[in-house]
Amino acid sequence: MNLTFDDGYQFGLGAFETVSLVKGQPVWLEAHEQRLRRALHWLGIALPLDWKDQFRAYIEGEGAGMGVVKILASDNNLSFTSRKNPYEDMPSRPGFVLSLSDIRRNESSPFVFHKTFNYGDSIVAKRKAAQLGIDEPIFCNTKGELTEGAVSNLFFIKNGQLYTPPIEAGLLPGIVRAYVCHRYDVIEKAIYPDEIDGFDECFITNSLMGIMAVRQFGSQTFPVSETTQTAALFQQYQKDRLRPFPGSL
Repeated sequence: MNLTFDDGYQFGLGAFETVSLVKGQPVWLEAHEQRLRRALHWLGIALPLDWKDQFRAYIEGEGAGMGVVKILASDNNLSFTSRKNPYEDMPSRPGFVLSLSDIRRNESSPFVFHKTFNYGDSIVAKRKAAQLGIDEPIFCNTKGELTEGAVSNLFFIKNGQLYTPPIEAGLLPGIVRAYVCHRYDVIEKAIYPDEIDGFDECFITNSLMGIMAVRQFGSQTFPVSETTQTAALFQQYQKDRLRPFPGSL
């Protein structure tokens, strides 16, 4: 891999996408491309015309047999990395433990709405959480509203109704988040930490884990079993991810 140290690698002015592969085929690549192009357009960067040919050559060559491919684009670079998907081979899905991070999402910054190389807050929070046995840290914005996880979007369920923080609260419009919002009736509303104990279920989403049940958020516990609504959503997602993306971002 030959990289040029352009503004992407010196100042974080680049964008990336993390794409799940199932049996060698990318899941919802068209949605990832749409989000990548949006971020690059905002940064004033053009995606190479042959990027998809390069992507295909990579997953059929160096990335063959992997479960995840990351696409990284900056002004003078287009590169790919790959790895196994740790969630595909999980013997069970016992549910994640979440905790509030002491880092705040800045909802006034346009960077929070794009998947750029400016990912330091999320990585630092994720590492600190892991040291405490926490699977995923959750950020509030400067108003104290819940926004998203370090690498995930956040959902709650109450009386069968799905809820999620709105994008304008300061969060990345996730691919699986968009899928859930297109596929089901979801209310987007401001949610505060003191409301967590009023929900029946909680789950998080991203392109690698799909839909992951949450068994504990702070001191609040949630049910995790095959009979929950979250489990049904996950089973449907497993089928839908092999079909075209339902809608647009």
